[in-house]
Amino acid sequence: MYRDHVTFRRTEDRKTFTLPLNQFSVKDRNYILAQKEAGLINATTYKGSNQPSVAPVSKRQEHFGASKQIDKFLVNYWKAEGVEPAPIIDDATYLRRAYLKIIGRIPTYAEAVHFLNDINPRKRSQLVDKLLDSPGYVSHNFNLWADILRAKTTGREGSRYGGIYYIPWLKDQVRRNVPYHNFVETLLTADGYPWDNPAVAYYLRDFGMPLDNMAMTAQIFLGTQMQCAQCHDHPTDVWSQKDFYELAAYTYGLKTGVNIQSDSPKLKEVTRRLKEATKKQNNGKIPGRQKPTPLSAGREFFDPLKWGVVHSERPLKLPHDYQYNDAKPNDTVNPKVLFGNQSDAKLHDSAERVDSYVDWLVSKNNERFTLVIANRMWKHVMGKGLIEPVDEITDESVADDPELMEYLESLMIALDYDLKQYLRVLYNTQYFQRQAVIDNPDLPNDYHLEGPIFQRMSSEQIWDSFATLMTPDIDQMLNPVYKSNNGGIQYETGKKPAAAVYMDEWSPQKLASHITKMGDVYAAYFTARTKQNKANQDPALKGTRELAAIRKEFQTTRKEWNKMLNPDLGESDANTSRGMNMMAANFPRSKQKGKRNIADEKWIKNIRRASELQSPQGNGHLLQVFGQSDRMLIENSDDDGNVLQALFLMNSSQTNWLLAERSAPVMEARQAKTPEGKLETLYIGFLARKPTTPEMEALLPYFKEDPEKARQRIIWAMLNTQQFIFIQ
Repeated sequence: MYRDHVTFRRTEDRKTFTLPLNQFSVKDRNYILAQKEAGLINATTYKGSNQPSVAPVSKRQEHFGASKQIDKFLVNYWKAEGVEPAPIIDDATYLRRAYLKIIGRIPTYAEAVHFLNDINPRKRSQLVDKLLDSPGYVSHNFNLWADILRAKTTGREGSRYGGIYYIPWLKDQVRRNVPYHNFVETLLTADGYPWDNPAVAYYLRDFGMPLDNMAMTAQIFLGTQMQCAQCHDHPTDVWSQKDFYELAAYTYGLKTGVNIQSDSPKLKEVTRRLKEATKKQNNGKIPGRQKPTPLSAGREFFDPLKWGVVHSERPLKLPHDYQYNDAKPNDTVNPKVLFGNQSDAKLHDSAERVDSYVDWLVSKNNERFTLVIANRMWKHVMGKGLIEPVDEITDESVADDPELMEYLESLMIALDYDLKQYLRVLYNTQYFQRQAVIDNPDLPNDYHLEGPIFQRMSSEQIWDSFATLMTPDIDQMLNPVYKSNNGGIQYETGKKPAAAVYMDEWSPQKLASHITKMGDVYAAYFTARTKQNKANQDPALKGTRELAAIRKEFQTTRKEWNKMLNPDLGESDANTSRGMNMMAANFPRSKQKGKRNIADEKWIKNIRRASELQSPQGNGHLLQVFGQSDRMLIENSDDDGNVLQALFLMNSSQTNWLLAERSAPVMEARQAKTPEGKLETLYIGFLARKPTTPEMEALLPYFKEDPEKARQRIIWAMLNTQQFIFIQ
C-alpha cells in the first residue's frame, strides 16, 4: 500500500492491479487498514505470508560513527595521494546500487517509486536497514558463500556428499546471522552424516582428498594459498612443505568415508545374516559381484551410510619422495600451527586435534583470520579488496590504505564477527555513495580508492533482476527442499535415506529379512541392466525394436528397484530432480509473437531466484552463459563479457517478447493515462530512474505513433545497455 492506493496480485494468473482504497468494500478496507496497522503491509511488500524470519541487524548508533571514521581515513588517504574522490551519486543511482549490492536484484517499480518520492533526509540509511533485514539479503549473501565453499546440489556433491542438506543449512546460517567465527567453527569441527549434521558437507566436498581440503581451508579462512606446498616448498611464499603437512596433521584423522562393515556392529550383524541368506540361495557359496544376491542388494541399499565424516587415528606421513633436510621421507608428522602459539595439551585423539586447530584458527589473536574476512567483505561491498587477491595474502602484501585496513580489522573484532553489523557500517559510509570508478587491471597503480568499483552484474544478479521484472514478490518464493539421487538412492532435504531410518528403527534380523525379500526385484533389475549393457554394445541391434524393448525392460525394472530403495518416496518424488531443473530451464521460446504459450506460462509460474534453483546450472542456461561459478574452484565465477551473452540478450524471447509484454513494469505502464506517464513508468521499472528530458523528447514521438512497437523496442534497448547490465 502506497498512500491511498493498494497493489495486489491475483492468485489465478499472477496479474497485479493497483486500485484506490475507496474502491474496496468496507469489509476489505477495514482488513487492509488493520494489516497496515499491524505492520504487515507497506509500500513494497506484504509480510503476512508464512516465511522464515530474517535476523534483523542491530540498529546501533555507533555504526554511524564507525562509518564516518572510515570516511575520515579515506579523506586522509586522498590528501596523501593527491587525488580527488568521486562525487556523490544521485538518488536513482544509489537506489539501484543499494538493491544490487545488498540483496542482489534491481528494485521493483513500487520500491523505486516509494524511495524516489520519499523526502526523508535519512532515507538512504533507512533503505540499508530495510534491505539488510529482508529475505533478499539471505539470497544474495548465500550466493557469495556458496561460491566460496563450492556448494552444489547437483552430481555426487549434491547427493551422497550432502549438498542438498548443506545448501539449506548455509542459507539458514545467513538468515540467522550466525557470527562468522561460530559459523567457521561449526564447519571445521563437523562430523557424522549430512542429514544429521549438514556442515560435514564441507569435508565431503573434497571426498578422499584431506590434503586438498586443508589447502582450500587455508585459502578461504587464512587468505593464503598453500597448494604448492603439498609437493614442495612454496616458491613465492614462506611456507615449506613441512609447514603444510604439520597443519594438515590436525585434520588428517577426519575420514570422509565410513567403513560400515567394521564401524557399525548392527550393520556387521546384518551383513552376516545376508551372507547366510546368499549361501542358502547358492548352495553354500557366495558368488562374485557379477550375480545378484541378497548381499549385493544390501550393498546398494546401504550405500548412503558410506558417505559420512568420522574420526580415526590414522597418522599423516611425509611423502616417500620428501627431499628436504628437516625430516625424512615417510616420517610421521606432528600437528603444528602455521604461526603463533598453540597448546599441544589437547592432541591425544582426532577430535581433540581438530578442536585445538579450530580454536587457533578462529581466535581473535589470529590476525590473519580477521584480516581476511574484513577484507573479503569490503570487496563484497565496494567491488575490490584493500588487499588483492583477497585469498592470496603474503607477508609482502600491503593494503591500499593500511590504516583503514587496520581499523576494519579492529571493527570486525569489536562487532564480534557479526557480518551484518559490519556490512551496515560499510553501506552507511559516504564512500559507498560515491560514483563508481573504473579499475583497469592493466594499470594497477591507476586506482586510488576514489570510489567503489564499476562492475558488471554477476550472473545471479542478472537472473534475479529478470525474475524481479516478471515476479515482483520473487523474494518470497523460496525452495526449502532440494532433491537429488545417486545410484537410485533419492536424497531429500530434511529426510534421512531409508537405510539410515531403518538402521535406527529396525533390528538386524528385520533389516536382513527385508533386504532378502527385495532380492527378486533386485535380481530382475540386475539382469535387465546387464542385458542392456551388452545390447548397447552390439552394432547389430542399433535402431532395432529388440533394443528398444530391452531398454524399456531395464527402465521398468529400475523403476521398481528404485521404489524398493526409497520406500517413503512417491511417484512424483522420483522425478523431482528433473522437475527442479525444469524450474531453472533456459528461457523458453515463444512460438508465436504476441501470444501466450505453455512454455512462457510455465516459466513465469515456476521462476525462482538463483539461490532457490539447483546449482550450478547447466550449459545454455542464462546463469551459465553469464558466468555462474561451476563450484569446482573457490569463487570461480566469471564476469567477463562475450559474444554469446550479447546474442542471448538480443535474441532471447524474454528480451524480445515476454518482458516487453508480461513484465510488471509493463502492467504498471498500462495503467498510466498519458504516453509520458507510460514512458516514465517503464524507465522506473527497468532502470530505477525517470527518463531525462532529451530521452523523453527523442522517444515520445515513436511512443505516440505506435505504442506497442515503441514499448517493445525501448525495453529491448534498455536491457541491452550498460545501464542495465552494470552497477554504476
